[in-house]
Amino acid sequence: MKNLIYIILLISVATSPQCSSHSEKEDGHSSDEHPESSASEMVTLHDSSDYTILTLRKQPFSLTIRTGGRILVDSKDLSIITAKSSGLVKLKDDYLFPGVKISSGQTLFTVTGEQLAEDNTELNFRQIKADLNMASANFERAKKLIADRIITEEHFLSVKNEYEKSLNEYENLNATSGKNGNIVTATGNGYIKEIYVTEGQKVTSGQPLASIVIEHCHILKADVSPENLDVLNLVESANFTVGYSDKVYKTSEMNGRKISHGKSTGENSFYIPVYFRMDYDPELIEGTFTEVFLIGKKLNDALVIPNEALMEEFGKLYVFVADDDGDFIKRYIKAGYSDGEKTMIVSGLSENEKIVATGAYRIKLTQMATTAPAHDHNN
Repeated sequence: MKNLIYIILLISVATSPQCSSHSEKEDGHSSDEHPESSASEMVTLHDSSDYTILTLRKQPFSLTIRTGGRILVDSKDLSIITAKSSGLVKLKDDYLFPGVKISSGQTLFTVTGEQLAEDNTELNFRQIKADLNMASANFERAKKLIADRIITEEHFLSVKNEYEKSLNEYENLNATSGKNGNIVTATGNGYIKEIYVTEGQKVTSGQPLASIVIEHCHILKADVSPENLDVLNLVESANFTVGYSDKVYKTSEMNGRKISHGKSTGENSFYIPVYFRMDYDPELIEGTFTEVFLIGKKLNDALVIPNEALMEEFGKLYVFVADDDGDFIKRYIKAGYSDGEKTMIVSGLSENEKIVATGAYRIKLTQMATTAPAHDHNN
């Protein structure tokens, strides 16, 4: 009996470590590990095609101011098309709407008198032509009479003046008139910004019919807080983005230059305007709001990282730092100025450290997927 009890005890001692080891394998960690802490701060990926690594080096970086702005049309590129005579408006085509492309010299409207008793363009043109014919005949006769000294010099000059006046009136109307009335054409290549009249509307001479935008220049207007007024003199260029594109536009690459900046806030604004003129880009839509990075003084030894490397969590910025073992450790940092592509690091990183430059979001997803759940001892 004693031998049987002794054998049972031996079996119990031999099997106890195996159960303990099995329990550790089920939990996925030993009792002195902290899986939740390590999984949330470090993750290992082996496929380098999912990310790129950048070794940090100090480099030149320009002081930047981040603000909002808007794309405008250069005032000299906005042309107002007006009626050259009074009458009824007829649109040349059915597709004359804002945004429609037009070319220089293209007929947009005709202004015709039709059956109007007053301001009849065609009737006025025929009357001027008849007056020119009579003035021309009188002038030819006067040239012969003055040669024979039959009329005085004063009378000849009066006849000549009448002829030249009628000729100028005729040429002025004839240049823009056709069989169907006065012709109104586009003054340059561009697109229609706005139409001010409708088919059949009565207009008077000089009345605006439409506005067109000539595709020559864009204006970037940036609105800057008054607290940055003292550094606006240092601003030389700007980078900006628009909501419908991932592209970063640079005035330095668009033949752009700073025009001016205001010395006071606008009448209906608390911000100071800064203006840049740049070449026309068909991808930019006039009136679009932009995110602007005003670029000024250059720092020669700044630590900067690509904006793609930055991740955000509860309002705090962090990056993934690569260690010598191939692991990626989440590191919270403090960011400074950004130029739209790169951001200056104020604290949290050092030169020669390696960070994930692209693919940081993929690492974040992998990190979330590999976080070990808490072990439930009730099951």
